[in-house]
Amino acid sequence: MTSIQDRDNSVMLGNGIKPKSEPLPIDLPDSAAQIWLYSGIFWMSVTMLIGVVEAIKLFYPEFLQGVPALAYGRLRPVHINVGLFGFMSMGYLGATFYMVPRLTQTPLFSERLGSLTAWFWNFNLLGGCMGILMGFSKGKEYTEIPFPFDMMIGLLVIAIAGNLFSTITLRQERRVYVSLWYILLAIIPFPIYYTLGNASKFSGIEDAIINWFYSHNLFGIWLTTLGLATLYYMVPKQVNKPLYSHIVSFVGFWTLAAFYPWNGGHHVIWGPVPMWVMTASVTASIAMFIPTCATMINFGGTAWGTWEIMKRDVSYRFSLLAYVCYVGASLWGTVLAVMSLNAMLHFTNMTIAHVHLGFLGFGVPGLIAFTYFYLERSLKLKYSQNLAEWHFWLTMLGIIGYVVSMGISGWIEGAAWEAGGSPQSTMVDRYPYHVARAVSGLIVLAGQFLFVWNVYKTVNYPVSLPTDSLDSLQKTGVTS
Repeated sequence: MTSIQDRDNSVMLGNGIKPKSEPLPIDLPDSAAQIWLYSGIFWMSVTMLIGVVEAIKLFYPEFLQGVPALAYGRLRPVHINVGLFGFMSMGYLGATFYMVPRLTQTPLFSERLGSLTAWFWNFNLLGGCMGILMGFSKGKEYTEIPFPFDMMIGLLVIAIAGNLFSTITLRQERRVYVSLWYILLAIIPFPIYYTLGNASKFSGIEDAIINWFYSHNLFGIWLTTLGLATLYYMVPKQVNKPLYSHIVSFVGFWTLAAFYPWNGGHHVIWGPVPMWVMTASVTASIAMFIPTCATMINFGGTAWGTWEIMKRDVSYRFSLLAYVCYVGASLWGTVLAVMSLNAMLHFTNMTIAHVHLGFLGFGVPGLIAFTYFYLERSLKLKYSQNLAEWHFWLTMLGIIGYVVSMGISGWIEGAAWEAGGSPQSTMVDRYPYHVARAVSGLIVLAGQFLFVWNVYKTVNYPVSLPTDSLDSLQKTGVTS
């Protein structure tokens, strides 16, 4: 008689016994997290490649001239939407699908749903970007993706939210860690402001107010919170220390949730809008000093005394770079919301520098830190330390070059315009800074190509960390 064990482990050999069913690749643990994460890394490379092409066109307009799909006016919205919905959304959702089961001590509600939504998201984003390149853009910033691809993003987020929220509801760990707070803040209100921003029928200044309400929540309540959730999860594990203060994180979370949604109005300051809209936005922007300082205290306190770990752990170094740039971009945004400075600098490259300090400085290093963390800690794989070192220094050099060049260019523009000059009068002065911008972008792009190659080789030709290395990493807080 065949035992149950034999029956479960047997292979079909004509004896009428069915083989044990194997789970599909999309049903395996962390399969959803991997698809989302690797997709985000792919789109990050695409985003930066398009960004470099755009940067070259700003000082050499004849570059790739004659191809309508590669015109600056079509490449820029593709660059923005791939960066927002491809690179940052998919990458940080990959981190989210990894974190939630571990923070709840519960398997993901549906790995299959998580994997399928990732593939649908990829193909939908590709279709939306092809539509923009063919000239079907809706023509409004951050809502360029044409119908029906735009609405599909909202529906997919609802499916993602249901998957994650169900996992959190069924959790075995009753305590709700700070990362889960930020994840819930990201996924719950997204369909509301996304639908409002993409399907609104407003016109004139009302349309501008609604558009900036949507777009600022897209940056602050969607992407920033997913990024902060990832850092709050990683950093204590990287240094093998508890979070400095859960009370401070509580203050930072609720003040960000209360003040950030009002920030969008500072993009229409001095426009034909009611004074209360401007006042509320400026007040909320200045009040963002509170959650920024809370984050600065929390991460600073947690990282205090970890110099030795920072020197040898590239992943942790990227986490600190993301943290420093987040604080810098947030404080910079608060300063730029001051009405007198806003009048001088809002329509200059100073705003471009500020946005990219958040995008390149916070978004990119945070996702990179998680990827290295995931490879080493979860998959127990050894990536190339030399490539990772080159990657870090090229990325940091490129970020500094980009932000400084655009910041100086913005100040020159603002000063000239305040003195009565025209935008055309500053074009010659801006030329060398646009060249520096493109060179800085190339440096960052080179670093990311090294990163992609490093990840590819690590995953496809794995070398496991030896036991003694794992023990050493455990002692220094890099792994557990």
